[in-house]
Amino acid sequence: MKNITILILMLISIKCLAQSPEVNIIDDDGSRVNNAYYKDVDSVLNQFEGTYLYTSGNTSFKIIFTKKVLQYNGEFYEDLIIGAYQYIYNGVQISNTLSTIDTVYFNQRRHLINGNTIVNKNYRRWKCPSCGLEEKRLLTSIKDVISNKFADLIVRKINESGQEVIKINITNISGGTYNEVEGPPPAFSLPIGEMTLIKQ
Repeated sequence: MKNITILILMLISIKCLAQSPEVNIIDDDGSRVNNAYYKDVDSVLNQFEGTYLYTSGNTSFKIIFTKKVLQYNGEFYEDLIIGAYQYIYNGVQISNTLSTIDTVYFNQRRHLINGNTIVNKNYRRWKCPSCGLEEKRLLTSIKDVISNKFADLIVRKINESGQEVIKINITNISGGTYNEVEGPPPAFSLPIGEMTLIKQ
């Protein structure tokens, strides 16, 4: 009986999805249609998957990106990149969320890094004169677990001197709540600005 119930639910889900519109994430204009599927038709997100590391002396910033397909967030389906990070500053570990990368949430947008917005060379928060006309960059959000603030994480994947690297920019910090008893939230504790991370 349990197997029959599961099979019926799967068939209903497939039927609902088949009747939903499919939108290529490259063409996504930000409007949201309930039960639509925002799909990575051209596999643009695949290039960003992997583990990347920035080091400078005894400071390092590691990011892991993983692609998730056909994820339902309560309103619509989507393909997206999720991620986790570790930040060490002057030999002291500030935060380490790498163990959360395999956590399965009902809504994968709960991951500390998540997103699927594709931006071009003229994206206003990080213009890229050296980007090609057809080059696709990724815009995600990143949450700082220390301050509970969010920022934009913009990612460019390139090959530099024969090595795969990502150039990132962490910018546009927002969020955090003020509490009269506890005072304002702590400052954003992750690195801000541009850096280059090498694929491991």
